Amino acid sequence: MKFLVSLAVVIAAVAGIYQWGGNSLSERQVRAFYERADEAMAIADDKALCELLAEDYQQSVVMKTENAQSERSLGKKEYCAELARTMDMMRQLQAQLGRIPLRHQQTIKSITLSEDGSTAKVELSSVLEIPGMRMVSRGRDTIERNRWKVLVTRSVAVVHAGANH
Repeated sequence: MKFLVSLAVVIAAVAGIYQWGGNSLSERQVRAFYERADEAMAIADDKALCELLAEDYQQSVVMKTENAQSERSLGKKEYCAELARTMDMMRQLQAQLGRIPLRHQQTIKSITLSEDGSTAKVELSSVLEIPGMRMVSRGRDTIERNRWKVLVTRSVAVVHAGANH
């Protein structure tokens, strides 16, 4: 009987660690998540970037240029298809022209963890420069940790795009 009670206590402890530890975020985990995203972006790995998105991922972007403004909302499927096309186009250009100078810098402005620690709101700014074009964005991502996996569930951003002089 004593063995069964001890076994039940051990199982309860393991289940609690799995549940709490697998569903809670820390600021360190959030920063590590964005480091992985930056590494995937640096090597134009659209598949790795899409694996960082939740199945119900939603993105809302306001794109501003000198002459126009547009707003778009995309789900994971549409976002990943567009990202794959963009990365493929970059790879084709690099094959024809050689290495294209690209500068991408992303800065985490703030991380706000939810009370239960399962989600975080992350404010970001980024700059992307390629010959002839510069895009500056400011946005907010919602990321969550569920069953030991950290994923982006929602992104909202304003992007200013223009000529790179």
